[in-house]
Amino acid sequence: MKIKKKLLLGFGLLFIMVIVFGAVSIYYIKVISETSSITLKNNYATLTFTRQMRTVLDENDLPLNASVAATFNQALKKQENNITEPGESAATANLRKAFLLLATPSLTLKQQEQAERDVRLQLKDIEGLNMHAIEVKNNFTHSTVDNSTVYLGGMVFITFLILFVLIVNFPGFILNPLGELANGLQQISKKNYDTRLYFKTSEEFTRLADAFNAMATQLGEQENADLTKLIAAELRIKTLIEEMPDAVIGLNEKQEILFINQEAKKMLNLNEKSVIGQSVAVLAKNNQLLTMFIADTESSLKTAHFQQKTLKVTVPNLKPDLDSLTVASYAAGTIHVFKAVGV
Repeated sequence: MKIKKKLLLGFGLLFIMVIVFGAVSIYYIKVISETSSITLKNNYATLTFTRQMRTVLDENDLPLNASVAATFNQALKKQENNITEPGESAATANLRKAFLLLATPSLTLKQQEQAERDVRLQLKDIEGLNMHAIEVKNNFTHSTVDNSTVYLGGMVFITFLILFVLIVNFPGFILNPLGELANGLQQISKKNYDTRLYFKTSEEFTRLADAFNAMATQLGEQENADLTKLIAAELRIKTLIEEMPDAVIGLNEKQEILFINQEAKKMLNLNEKSVIGQSVAVLAKNNQLLTMFIADTESSLKTAHFQQKTLKVTVPNLKPDLDSLTVASYAAGTIHVFKAVGV
């Protein structure tokens, strides 16, 4: 999967969670608001009407006069238009019957008192129904708040979990392959051309690994080809030196023997296997002829019996600077060529 798709997937999921979180929040806020509004509007209005009717009964003696009865009847009509709870309609109808009986002028005082008790009883029932409804709606509101807290808390947890996963994994998703690439380049700089990279995190890094592996393969093949050429050239030079009639000794910059041909071994009485890599100064301590050959000074014996030629070997040393490529050279050793001549 491409990095772009993974980014879109991760942040898209996070964006969806934020949208869902907002939608759920709005839904529960609306539910809580509507529940609270209905509780305050309908049930509180009913309690207001019943309180008004009860006040009429408390503040006036029986029998009720027409003005007082009209005030009671006005509050009762409002209650009849504000029926919202189960059982409230029947209680209001019973209240209407009890009020009509209470307002009948022909009743005796005892009958009016009984009618008043019936009215108060119905008012109590209506108030009880609405108080119970308020309690139920209040419990529902609390339940809704609790549910919304749980749901929103869960969504917040999931959102932060997704965000945490993105924060923890995404840097590693990018940096780990880059770290492996940097390490691979260091290995290539050390000529470890067998180094290979394998990324499975994304298509981009897979292509990068393929390109790196192809580069390492080509560099390895080039290194092998160059090494083959060097070995071939060395063998040709060694063969040429071996076939020369003159004695030849090659020294490196540390004055250690790199090569010696058969003529030189015979003349100096040296064994090739034992002298290769040895310091010529150490060998010369027990070999006067070798001491004479490597000496910079001329002697009568040396000039009389031998012809010698010393070749200084220098190799180019390319040093790049800020502006150009500076070509320099340094001494890499010497080659001594000599042969015996007649007296």
